[in-house]
Amino acid sequence: MTEQAPKSKMSSNKQQKEDQLFNSRVIAITSGKGGVGKTNVVAGLATSLAKAEQRVVVLDADFGLANIDILLGLSPKHTLEHVLRGERVLEEIILEGPHGIRLIPSSSGIQEFTKLDTSAELRLIQGLQRIAGNTDWLLIDTAAGIHNSVIKLLVAAQEIILVSTPEPTSMVDAFAMVKVLHSIDQTKPIWLLINNALNREEAEETLDQIQAAAQHYLSKNINSLGLIPSDNHLLQAVRQQQGVVDLFPDSPAAKAFQAISEILMEKISLKKDGFNAFWKELSQV
Repeated sequence: MTEQAPKSKMSSNKQQKEDQLFNSRVIAITSGKGGVGKTNVVAGLATSLAKAEQRVVVLDADFGLANIDILLGLSPKHTLEHVLRGERVLEEIILEGPHGIRLIPSSSGIQEFTKLDTSAELRLIQGLQRIAGNTDWLLIDTAAGIHNSVIKLLVAAQEIILVSTPEPTSMVDAFAMVKVLHSIDQTKPIWLLINNALNREEAEETLDQIQAAAQHYLSKNINSLGLIPSDNHLLQAVRQQQGVVDLFPDSPAAKAFQAISEILMEKISLKKDGFNAFWKELSQV
């Protein structure tokens, strides 16, 4: 009996390590309207997390404007469409970006995840399962707006980052997104991020107005992720197809992305078997 104890302990430790391998965070980044810099936010957060030695996978789920590969300086030969058609496996289309970021590229006009046939769904699930073991974060770049396919992705994700700007139309659309999500899942955590703010006062006023409306009309608390300031370095980085965090690490935008990534690592916990949990939720929405 005494000889069995070490073996049992070793087995327990091994199982614990195996369980930890499949723990991850699945975060959807979205916006109430287009043109608010959502994809720039995804690229900036992915780069900052990767520089902090986090293992990051980005899923481009913006089937109308699939362009995060451009922001990361990547050129996909094959996309998610080829996987869904059975022409490639997921590992064959994944692109490796800066600091080991892995991108699952998409293309416009492909089927929504919620309308896949059984074989296409199985190919995607099996691919995600194979890459889940070495992933800490799955960042999903959704399309903008409250389309049904977008909402289903958001509901399935572990948590949501909602990007808005201080413009009144963007604020109204952001609140509309909160209302729709709240009507489906009142407990879903939402983080509000203000992009392209002229200064901290403008960002805080925008945050306060959206948070106050959510509290007053929905009794919903929205978490604050702070702001990404208006910064010409960001536009320069886009033109050079490099991340602002790499190209201009001391710029205001880069420092903001770094600060926000630290908040995310501190505040959002790992979810057991996060990839499978995401797909299970998506299939039930």
